[in-house]
Amino acid sequence: MKTTIGRIRGGMAIAGLSLVLASGLPAAERADAPAVRPTVPPTTPSSVAQTSKSDGARAAIKLLKIEPVKGYVGDPFTINADGLPAGKKVEFFWSTVDATYLTKVVTDNVEYHERKYDEKRVSLGSAMIDAQGRVNAKFSAPEDFGEVHDIFAVVDGQDAARGGFRILRSASITPSEGPLGTPITVTVKGIGWQGFEQFMALRYDNKYSGEISAVTTKGTAVFQFRAAGGPGKHIVQLNNSTAYAPGAYLNTQQSPQAYIYSHIDNQQEFRFVFTVTKDAGPPPDKLHWPDAGRIAQLKADAPRTTMTMKAVTAGASTLTPAAGPVNTQTTLRASGLPPNSEVGVHFVTARGNRMTPSGWNLDSVPLATATTKSDGSLTANIKIPDDLGGWHVVKIVTRDRVLSEVPFYVEQSLATITPKRVKVGDAFTIQIKGVGWTELDNTLAVSYDNAVLGYACGFNSNGDVTINLVASGQPGTHLIDLYPAIYKGRDRVPWNYQTPFLTYARDFPALAHGYRLPAYRLAIEVVE
Repeated sequence: MKTTIGRIRGGMAIAGLSLVLASGLPAAERADAPAVRPTVPPTTPSSVAQTSKSDGARAAIKLLKIEPVKGYVGDPFTINADGLPAGKKVEFFWSTVDATYLTKVVTDNVEYHERKYDEKRVSLGSAMIDAQGRVNAKFSAPEDFGEVHDIFAVVDGQDAARGGFRILRSASITPSEGPLGTPITVTVKGIGWQGFEQFMALRYDNKYSGEISAVTTKGTAVFQFRAAGGPGKHIVQLNNSTAYAPGAYLNTQQSPQAYIYSHIDNQQEFRFVFTVTKDAGPPPDKLHWPDAGRIAQLKADAPRTTMTMKAVTAGASTLTPAAGPVNTQTTLRASGLPPNSEVGVHFVTARGNRMTPSGWNLDSVPLATATTKSDGSLTANIKIPDDLGGWHVVKIVTRDRVLSEVPFYVEQSLATITPKRVKVGDAFTIQIKGVGWTELDNTLAVSYDNAVLGYACGFNSNGDVTINLVASGQPGTHLIDLYPAIYKGRDRVPWNYQTPFLTYARDFPALAHGYRLPAYRLAIEVVE
């Protein structure tokens, strides 16, 4: 049975929801055959293909002959058809989807709802039909979601012929050898968008390492993890995951989704060997930030947590810098305020937790008291508190009203990892500051030598996450990695929440809201 995840047809508007769009498309029941589905109309007015004539009689749809019928992203294919109107121009359309994470921003939370896919068509190009009613055109498979894509030939605004091309899944890693701690880049293309076609997991030496996604990246996942373990060969495995529990699906070849890997020799998974050449000691601790181009640049009045949802009319203000870790010194400048008036400067944050009946609420932390100048301007140097991370506002207030609000983004930061040299069984502590409270930035998922341990949250502790771990394994370097994770969601087909989101740097719901959430690359040395 095919399952459509989070699909909302007809462009339904949902109040208060923020959307980010990418593209993808539906897969077929059979691996190698064109899908048979209701026609999806093109989305551009200039190329709308009508599927019925003016008298209501449905036009006959001919078969496009496509060779080959399957291949990888970038592979060439040829379209042939006959019996078309002679001398006409034909335009070819590729069926796909716009894809997004559906979220809701409110003053005290960012809710994660689900993945959403809207079907559409995009133009591949055009050709002329010859005098015999034949056409021949050559194209390359676009970078898009995996599995079968319908291809339509449109003449005079009507669907004249139809075929399909199947994008096969591919994967690669680079490099294939290096010292312990080497960043390994994984590239997967052709991840699907329906049912279990969209779920993938990484394993390292048979240990589950985290989830792979490609929702807003059109079926392509690019991410990094680090080579762990002693000198010698180590096995990297990529295959289907499950929607209901963290981990890899170990017998995909016997499942209804066996077609996904049918073109691979083992019909089960992508399998690679990485050779650790040496252990040169613990690499420096590092924060690996998301790709800058994937982080939304929000306008000043864009919805954020802690921001008043009604317009604040008095005053205009800025913070320089407007982002940074806890304890950042920043300069507040404002204008348009009441002249020669005493005002308060406050930092708006959240207090509480998700585990007790009392829940949580917003709170204003006083930062300073100042007096405006005769022209209604104000300049004040303030210090961002040691508090929760994510979006906050600094507000200027009088006794009876808010005069101005300006957003400040509190970034996560590494406080300590100590001690760095331990014996087996000894405890060591990781401390992180600036962890948030929303469903998108409250959770860090932890792995030890690429084996998932669990997760930690920072809400109840006001952004401080202190994790006490125990050293294990053979003497030498051991890697600890912490990744962003979704705390919870409302997916109709569930996802793996509270588990490492390996593709966080390019495909993560928080990116659409300007969140800059890093992965932590840490290490200890186990000694005799």
